[in-house]
Amino acid sequence: MTENEFVEKIKETVLLYEMISEGETVCVGLSGGADSVSLLTALKRLGGELGFGVRAVHINHGLRGEESERDMRFCEQLCGELGIALEVRRLDLAAAKEKHESLEECARKARYEAFSEVVGGDKLATAHNLNDNAETVLLNLMRGTGLKGLCGIPPKRGNIIRPLIRRSRAEVEEYCRVKGLSYVTDSTNLSDDYTRNKVRHRIIPEMLKINPALPDVISRMTELLREDSDYLEELAASALADSAFGRGYRAEELAGLPNPIKSRAVRKILSDGGVEPSALRINTAISLLNKRSARFNPCRNRFFTIRKGICFVERVEQHYRKLDKSL
Repeated sequence: MTENEFVEKIKETVLLYEMISEGETVCVGLSGGADSVSLLTALKRLGGELGFGVRAVHINHGLRGEESERDMRFCEQLCGELGIALEVRRLDLAAAKEKHESLEECARKARYEAFSEVVGGDKLATAHNLNDNAETVLLNLMRGTGLKGLCGIPPKRGNIIRPLIRRSRAEVEEYCRVKGLSYVTDSTNLSDDYTRNKVRHRIIPEMLKINPALPDVISRMTELLREDSDYLEELAASALADSAFGRGYRAEELAGLPNPIKSRAVRKILSDGGVEPSALRINTAISLLNKRSARFNPCRNRFFTIRKGICFVERVEQHYRKLDKSL
C-alpha cells in the first residue's frame, strides 16, 4: 500500500461517517505507537485538504517508569517536527483508583477524563483499528456480552472519532514503513500476561488460518448489529421520555418494559448519573424497579435510588476510615 492509498482510505472513512466538518479542530490521542503516529500524520495531511485543524494530546500514565518518559519525549519531538501543538497530561492512578476497581479500568476512565478536559469542544481522534475491533468483539464474547458488546468499537461516538477503524494493523505498519515513520512500542503489548494480548497473539492467529478475512468479517457484522442496537436505543430513549417525572423516572413504568428496552433504559439512567453500567449493576437496578422505595450503592458516592416510585441516581459523599495497621 502506498502512502497516498492509505491516506485516501482514511479520508473515505472520515467522509463516510461524517467525522469532521470544515473549520473544526481534531485532537489526536497520541501514544507514540504505530497506530497513533500514522493517524496523526494522515490527519495532518487531510486537514489541509478538508479544512480542519489538528493538535494532539499525550497521556502519561506513569506505569512503566522510564519507558513512559521515553514515550512522552518521543511524542514531544514528533509534534515539534510536524509543527503540531501537543498537550501532555500526567495521571495519578493511585489517587484515582476506586475500591474494587481494576487498574486497567481505572486507567481507561482517568485517560478519557483527561481527554475530555484537554479536548473541550473539539473532536477527539483515537487510533483504534480493524484488529482492535475484532479483539474487542472476541473479548466481549468470552465475557458473556449482550448485543452492545458484539457491536464492537463504533467509528464515531459523540465527539470521539476513529478514522483508522476500517484499516488493519498490517496496513498501519506498512504505511509507517513506506513513509519512514518512527514509533515506540509499549512493552506491555508484548506480554501475554494480559487477556487482550492472549487474544491478539494466540487466538486470532489461529482463527486467521481458518478465515484470513476475519477482521473484515467481524467489522461487517458489527456494522449490521450496530443498526439493530441503535434502533433499540431509540426505543429506550423514547420510553425514558414517556416515564420522566421530576428529576427521575416512574419505576413501575420502566419495570413493565420489554427486557431489551428496559435494560437499555436503566443503563442510560446509570450512565447519565455517573455510574459505569456493568451487567451486575444494571440487573441489580432492574430487580428493584417494582419497589416503592429502595436503594443500592453501585460505586463510590453514587446511589441508585427509588423514592415514592421514582428512580434516579443521586450523589452522596462517602467517607471511608483508613484501617489502623498498628492495631
